Amino acid sequence: MNDPTRFTPIFQRLIDGAADLIGELGSNPEAFERQILSQSGTAIPAGTPLFNQDMLGFLLFDAKGRRVALPAPDWVPAARDFASLEARATRRGDRLLAIDHDGGTLHLAWAQVVEASGWNLPAAVRTALAGISGGRIAVITGGDRGGGPIDQAARGFGLTDLERRAVVAIISTGNAQAAAAQLGLAYATVREALGSAAARMRQPNMPAVVHAVVGAAYGIMPDDAGGATLLADTLGLSERQARIALLVATGLSREETASAVATSAAVVRKELETVYETLGLASAAELSRLIVEVQALNVLARATDTAPGFLDPAVEPARTTVRTTGREMIGWSDYGPASGKPVLIVHSNWQCRHVPRPLVRALHRRGWRPIAIDRPGFGATHPGTSTPNDPFAQAIDDTLRIIDLLKIDRIAIVARAGAQFVHTLKAAAPDRVGEVVLVSPTVPTLASTRRRGPMGTMKDVFQRPQLIGFYFRVVCSQLTYSRVEQLTRKLAAGVASEMVLCDDPEFIRDRFRAVRPFVTGNLVGAINEQWIISHGNYDFPAIDVDDWMVIQGDDDNHNSLADVEGHWRPILPKARFAAVAGGGRYLTSSHPDLIVEELEKLRC
Repeated sequence: MNDPTRFTPIFQRLIDGAADLIGELGSNPEAFERQILSQSGTAIPAGTPLFNQDMLGFLLFDAKGRRVALPAPDWVPAARDFASLEARATRRGDRLLAIDHDGGTLHLAWAQVVEASGWNLPAAVRTALAGISGGRIAVITGGDRGGGPIDQAARGFGLTDLERRAVVAIISTGNAQAAAAQLGLAYATVREALGSAAARMRQPNMPAVVHAVVGAAYGIMPDDAGGATLLADTLGLSERQARIALLVATGLSREETASAVATSAAVVRKELETVYETLGLASAAELSRLIVEVQALNVLARATDTAPGFLDPAVEPARTTVRTTGREMIGWSDYGPASGKPVLIVHSNWQCRHVPRPLVRALHRRGWRPIAIDRPGFGATHPGTSTPNDPFAQAIDDTLRIIDLLKIDRIAIVARAGAQFVHTLKAAAPDRVGEVVLVSPTVPTLASTRRRGPMGTMKDVFQRPQLIGFYFRVVCSQLTYSRVEQLTRKLAAGVASEMVLCDDPEFIRDRFRAVRPFVTGNLVGAINEQWIISHGNYDFPAIDVDDWMVIQGDDDNHNSLADVEGHWRPILPKARFAAVAGGGRYLTSSHPDLIVEELEKLRC
């Protein structure tokens, strides 16, 4: 499957609307699964990281080892050739080098160019790579010694200014004494700030704080990024040493680590001494940073051409917050301004939190402050306790945590689909939810009479529970910009207003940004919510609200106006329903001003 515009052949048939496939799926879904696997190389591709590119640098060398011209960050060390670079380095493992540079340690992983041909690399690096043969590529990380992405990640945890500076300094220096010297503050002051930062972040200790902040600075990595076997091989440790290092780096005490690996605390202490000596480290904070950096280098080498691999931090104001459990992350965005009227933008179960830019602009013009949160198992948010039978309880907890963090007592909501979650949020915390505009709310599949295009086919496919997760995983592993554009055009086919949208690069780019976090493999939330929608097996009792309204396009390919009103009016008996003539599924992009106007009316 080399065509970047087309999906695996049998999925392409589904997207093209092949009705005969429904019979095949119904009679033998296992054969369908086997066929998909054979077409995609016998296995669903592993999750792909979405990196903050500022955390990585790239060096390229030709077949003679000479450096090839390639743009690189200022912190990347100068090197005429690979031999001089290697001469400066301490070897961590077979392909991992550690280089002392500018007061810190950089980690460099290298590979032959032929090996890296399948890596998902930035466009400039890919172009340069295509121009040489027989050379080597080196990926370097560790150059952000406290500013840039690490500082931005620390800000996302809601720390005070002193706490943030102390955390960034200990990440840069590795210990509290050095951090105090760097900041020009008393050791006791820095130590107190670090303790309060750990408490605010719900982290058990400083290694866990470092792990959380540095991890957030890199972007979004697959859940399986931390395998002990791969780490052991990369760092030249035994597997037990690697397991111990991983556990300590994420915040477990020596006693907890000993219990987890079925040994004694004395053995853990001895193994850690060996790990520190082997890796040239002096503290658990340094170990935490090293673990994240090595994981990042490992997963980059595993990223393939089937998926986008780099974030665009200039577009999405990403934040990260830790759950009260202390280790699970919530991904969210605050589009500002801080003085604006807060409004929560709720995403559908087919995308993550990225808000369409026309809607952001329309809200800003009327003085609103858009805030968006990835629900559990979407984008950058850990699934937590989300299950197929209840995907909403964890999402409610996460939402309340974020608005509490922002000191917001009551928040308005605009939801494109996602109505099921908004209903459960209102039922659980009625005083925290203000005015609500539901845009194109989804109805249970059995209550939907419309069967147009790919989504009509998918509705019938998703009546078979074993195919819901399989479909999401295979399709999301293939997402590229051109495939997203093709799929969006097919979903919009026949709706004049949306065919116009599809010719707008900004609209396609918004769609791409909203779905691309799924390539990390974190999509269980989408699967769980689709189960609720497909089978209608969740109780949504009527709620007495008169400051809600439902906006539905009368030409929506997914659900008819009659179906939407027929399902939601009994649940929202006092809500107002409004039809948009000629409107389709993507009203948040085609009619953003209308949505904001209706939101404003509800506040009056």
